[in-house]
Amino acid sequence: MQDHGYFGAESMTWQVASEAILNFGGARAVLMQLAHPLVAMGVSAHSRYMSDPLGRAESTFLLGQRLTFGSTKTAQQAAHTINRLHKHVHGTLPFQAGAYSEGTAYRARDPDLLLWVHATLIDTILIMYPMFIGPLSIEEQERYYQESKKIAHLLGLAEADMPETVGDLRRYVHEMVYSDRLAATPEARQLVQQVLFPPAPAIFRPLMHLHLQLTIALLPQPVREIYGLEWGPGRQKAFQFSMKGIRAIMPRLPASLRILPVTRRLMQGERAA
Repeated sequence: MQDHGYFGAESMTWQVASEAILNFGGARAVLMQLAHPLVAMGVSAHSRYMSDPLGRAESTFLLGQRLTFGSTKTAQQAAHTINRLHKHVHGTLPFQAGAYSEGTAYRARDPDLLLWVHATLIDTILIMYPMFIGPLSIEEQERYYQESKKIAHLLGLAEADMPETVGDLRRYVHEMVYSDRLAATPEARQLVQQVLFPPAPAIFRPLMHLHLQLTIALLPQPVREIYGLEWGPGRQKAFQFSMKGIRAIMPRLPASLRILPVTRRLMQGERAA
């Protein structure tokens, strides 16, 4: 029998997360995560984002794919890898930032930090899917969020650590965005430059510009302001016009163009041991 891991073909997770275009929202989630001073410090001090941003992004993406679309064994192995890497990520904040005083301790396995990372990913996906593919009912959004708790649990979050409903999750994100718990540290600003402008051949610069505009458009205004990213009514109007065109095309494309090969292989090729 085929082992569909923690989800499967009937799940909202596979329906939603298999859409390749949603990966373009990754930078939005990362910028929101890095706006948390303790997350930014952990990433800056303990990851290779600065030295190898593309390699770091690729490994993160592949681990996420294995968690979501792999067999039970593959998903558990991916979670083990992430948890092992996070085990050694800890330290103290060397300066005051936002609501956090100098000397505040951080560790990657802290439920508060795990929740912020998880919430920004889910929030981004639930914004992007209707924008690019089509509407999701409240019931479908709720199913997707409840299913996502399985991955969050594998990565160290207990049920009690997570907002109960998708509405609660949105309120949590909103409260964080409009609180003093987010602030752009020097480390965050350096990391954001690597996320938005990774080293790449000149031929990719137009695509990087489009990616930049999409990322800024998707960010909440307070987070734009934290990073000094400019946005205005003219850009918003142009963005909305572009999204209408993309949304008219994307749902009509064949699955072969909408689902990445690595995703398809994991969905179709994994077998139970």
